[in-house]
Amino acid sequence: MTFMKTLALALYAVLLVGASSARAEWPEDRPITIVHPFAAGSDALMRMTAAGLEQSLGQTVIFDNRPGAGGAIGTAYAARQAPDGYTLATAYPGPTANFINTRNSLPYDPQKDFTYISRISYGNIVLAVRKDFPADTLPELIAYMKEHPGEVSAGNNGVGSYGHMITLALRDMQDLDFKTVPYNGSNAIATDMLSGNLDMTVDYLGDVYMKQLQAGTLKPIAIASEARSPLLPNTPTFQESGVDIVSAPWGGLMAPAGTPDAVIEKISAALKSYLSEPETISKFAAIGQVAAWTTPQEFHDMVIGEEEFWRPIIKKYNIK
Repeated sequence: MTFMKTLALALYAVLLVGASSARAEWPEDRPITIVHPFAAGSDALMRMTAAGLEQSLGQTVIFDNRPGAGGAIGTAYAARQAPDGYTLATAYPGPTANFINTRNSLPYDPQKDFTYISRISYGNIVLAVRKDFPADTLPELIAYMKEHPGEVSAGNNGVGSYGHMITLALRDMQDLDFKTVPYNGSNAIATDMLSGNLDMTVDYLGDVYMKQLQAGTLKPIAIASEARSPLLPNTPTFQESGVDIVSAPWGGLMAPAGTPDAVIEKISAALKSYLSEPETISKFAAIGQVAAWTTPQEFHDMVIGEEEFWRPIIKKYNIK
C-alpha cells in the first residue's frame, strides 16, 4: 500500500470518528421533553423555564403534562425513561421527597431513580395572626401560647400541607399546646381570622394574605424561608426569630438516574444563566416566586434534607 493511500485512509478514519463524536454530542437534533406531573394550569413557571432552556440550548423543548396521584404518576413515568438527557422532570417536595413517608407504596424511589439538576424557584410561607392578637413577634407568640395552653387556634390549608407540618414542627420544637384547624383554601382561613374566629395561620404567602397584610388587617409574624421575602422585607424569618425551621415550597428540575454528568452540567449552566436574568427574576416575582438556582449537589442535598427534616413529623402524626 502506497504512503499516500495509507495517509488518505488514516485521514478518512479520523474524519469518521470526528463526525461520530459530533453526532453524539448532547443535544442532538431531537427534542428534549420535560415531564410535569401535574395538570395544565399549574405549570406557568416551569413553562417559562422550558422556554428559557430552549433558547439557551438551541433545541426544541416539549412540555408533557402527566397528572395524577398528587404527582406520583408523572414522576414514576419520568423515572422509567432513558437516562440520555432527552427526558427531564420537574421536581416538587411531595413526589420528590415526602411521598416516601406519606405514601404506602410508591412506584419509584426519588432518592435513587433521579439525578437532581437545580432548584428553579421557591415561594414563601408566612405565619400571620389576627390584627388584635397580643403578640407581634414569634418569641412573643410562643410565650403567649405557653401561658395559654390549648387556647390558640392555628389554621392550615389541609392535612399534610406545608402550613400544617410547620405548625406541628413548631409545636414539637417549642413544646407547645395549641389547636390545629384544617381548611379547604386560604380564603376561608383569612375570613375566619378577620372575623376573630381564628387566631393564626401558617400558609402560602399569596394574594389572599398580601392584601390583608398590606392593609394591616392581619399581622405578619415570621417567614419560613431561608431569607426574608421581598414582599415583606420587615418580617423576620423563623431562624432570625430563634426557631430553626426553614421550609418553603420549591420547584426544580431533575433527570433519570444515570444521565451523563456532562449533560447535567450543561443544563445546570443554562439554568444558572436564565435564572440570573433580571427579566426572569421580575417575571417570577410577579407570581410570588423567587428565582433560585443551585448546583446539582446543592439541590440533591436540599431534597435529602427535605425528607429527613419532615420524616419524624410525618411518622409521629401519621400524615397520609
